[in-house]
Amino acid sequence: MPSPSASAARQPDHIDQVLDEFYALPRNSEDAVLDAVATAIFVEDAFGVTLSDAEIDPAHLADRTAVRATLRQHLPG
Repeated sequence: MPSPSASAARQPDHIDQVLDEFYALPRNSEDAVLDAVATAIFVEDAFGVTLSDAEIDPAHLADRTAVRATLRQHLPG
């Protein structure tokens, strides 16, 4: 998936659309840490942000709400 422009990445509708697509994918892992790493890779690629090592953690990337909170720290507006 190509990275969106900075202004597009900030739009709440765009964020929700991208997260909808991501969470529609099947998940077979039962490892929360592995899921956090996969989510971090997706978030970094889709939104053009760089997460810190501390953010690549299930507490920050466990679900859509946690991912949105993490993105709010990286995307202005």
